[in-house]
Amino acid sequence: MNKYFAAIIATLLSLIPLTSSAQGGTKSVGVFGGYNSEVESALAGVYFQYGCNKWLRLSPNFQMIFKKNDFSAFHINGNAHFVLPLNGSINIYALGGITYQSWRYSDITFEAGDTPKEVVYNRFGLATGGGVEVFATKSLKFMAEGKYSFVKDYSAADFFVGIGYVF
Repeated sequence: MNKYFAAIIATLLSLIPLTSSAQGGTKSVGVFGGYNSEVESALAGVYFQYGCNKWLRLSPNFQMIFKKNDFSAFHINGNAHFVLPLNGSINIYALGGITYQSWRYSDITFEAGDTPKEVVYNRFGLATGGGVEVFATKSLKFMAEGKYSFVKDYSAADFFVGIGYVF
């Protein structure tokens, strides 16, 4: 598992030199919350976005799926957003990317003499979706996003809203 995690981090970090000289350079950080359809549970996360130019940005994020029916998870996503500005304060975007997901099953119901069972499933997959963002000010934006992750045994849709600081 550590090899896979290291490969994801190395891939994301290798993209930085490719984009540092590109036009754009806007960055934003924020938080989001929403719903995951696989376990029908709430999710929360943080994101960072780097605008390579007017129409392309990189957007890695980390999200936690809260425990429900003995399942919980965390996801590390590396997405590319293809931005279409509608006017000065509203953008829509399509997204595509990769995802690493770690699903944890914790069986807390057990008979006397048994030990609690905990199993972890780690998976890689692809994600696609889209979203909309509205700029309240030059440095504050609100967003809504929906995406579907294609992951063996755990394909699911995520829907969330968030707020971000643009700098």
